[in-house]
Amino acid sequence: MLVVGFPAGPWGTNCWVLATGTGQECVVVDPGKDAAPGIDDAVREHGLKPVAVLLTHGHIDHVWSVVPVCGARGIPAYVHPDDRGMLVDPMAGISGQTRDLLASMSGGVLPSAEPDDLRLLSDGLELELAGLQLTVDHAPGHTRGSVMFRRAAGDELPPVLLSGDV
Repeated sequence: MLVVGFPAGPWGTNCWVLATGTGQECVVVDPGKDAAPGIDDAVREHGLKPVAVLLTHGHIDHVWSVVPVCGARGIPAYVHPDDRGMLVDPMAGISGQTRDLLASMSGGVLPSAEPDDLRLLSDGLELELAGLQLTVDHAPGHTRGSVMFRRAAGDELPPVLLSGDV
């Protein structure tokens, strides 16, 4: 299994690219601010083909680049319905000093759009993407729509648990 991770943008948010191996399809998880160059590097270096973006939750530091990453490749994004609104209203649920910090770090310009192909996640949903079978575990707390993506061990691939800020 190929797992490429890197800190994206000024918040150092973990962005992941997962594939069964080099030269295969892959999924991108949590493309935060300035994640596109790191994704492009991983794709080029390992000969990968992105087929989907998975979002662990809707906070701006995890979704900033979802529209350009999906749009450039014509791929869907997956988010829990409870966090869908954060894609078009990135300040939803953010107040006080955090709101001021986001505004200053972004120059007051925040992305506010959904990808053209947005698919909704639910607890227990089984996804088969890029040769990976992932189970969605709804884990509200950090946000109402926080999820984890879990892959059981087997078929020569190790177990995987992706959790964002849970």
